[in-house]
Amino acid sequence: MKLKKTVAAGLVTLLSVVALSACSSKDDKSLITMKGDTITVSDFYNQVKSSSAGQQSMLTLVLSRVFESQYGKKVSEKEVNEAYNKSAESYGGSFSQALAQAGMTPETYKQTIRLQKLIEYAVNQQAEKALTDANYKKAYENYKPEVTVQAIKLTDEGKAKSVLDQVKAEGADFAAIAKENMGDQKTEYSFDSSDSTLPADVQNKAFELDVNGISDVLTVLDNSTYTTNYYIIKVTKKEEKKADWKEYKAKLKKIILAEQTADGSLQKKVISEALEKANVKIKDQAFSNILSQYALDNNSATSSSSSESKSSSSEIPAASSSSEASSGQ
Repeated sequence: MKLKKTVAAGLVTLLSVVALSACSSKDDKSLITMKGDTITVSDFYNQVKSSSAGQQSMLTLVLSRVFESQYGKKVSEKEVNEAYNKSAESYGGSFSQALAQAGMTPETYKQTIRLQKLIEYAVNQQAEKALTDANYKKAYENYKPEVTVQAIKLTDEGKAKSVLDQVKAEGADFAAIAKENMGDQKTEYSFDSSDSTLPADVQNKAFELDVNGISDVLTVLDNSTYTTNYYIIKVTKKEEKKADWKEYKAKLKKIILAEQTADGSLQKKVISEALEKANVKIKDQAFSNILSQYALDNNSATSSSSSESKSSSSEIPAASSSSEASSGQ
């Protein structure tokens, strides 16, 4: 689960959304008073609206309103809470600290999860248009059926090389050696190429090996923790691939949708269409560029044609996926 990366991409900016949205008030409310002076909502708005945080906050606010209006009934509070709880469990006792470091609260994090889920739903709806027989057959060509492996995961390369010598010795009991090194941790996994049960490099090696084949030490960087792990696997079962692709239709659907939703251009297309449908019009020139990356024309949103406006400051937090939690196995 990539909470810290997601937070860095945009969660923190939600803190200023409430302040920015308050600017629509007809009364220029005083926020702070002092001798001979007053800081009003307008003063604050004018100060922050052109900042990168203000730009991102307005973009997030626009997208939240648009997708809530069009897809709000498709994402339940239960789904948001489940995703939030999964994140909290992944971080354990450090979750509150991770939120605090990003300037987040549980409520603002849930708001962002909800926006991610809404965008994810819309993208999935669009992605399903790719579920044609031609794409099913194409996915079948690269599909690898289920294999079962015993796995040893270590954090020390020297130790991993020593264990590799043990498991490759004549008459060695791989399962017993795995148990000795892994303790109560899981050592047996079954997966096919539609799964992300183990890191991709480990799974790909399993597909290459024959039954009873043992890998060399596989070095894997865990991008969620920026640590390196060392795997040794032994294939214990391997399913033969069936001739009819329809036997794997559910699995192939999962692969096709994953490929579609991983395409950043599809997400931009979906967001662009949602903004056009909502007839979004930008009234303050300070925000003229926030939607330019979605290629809206000037009739829908006043935006600059300059390519310089397509910066990372307008990045949308990537929607969470179920595979993220397992990618750090």
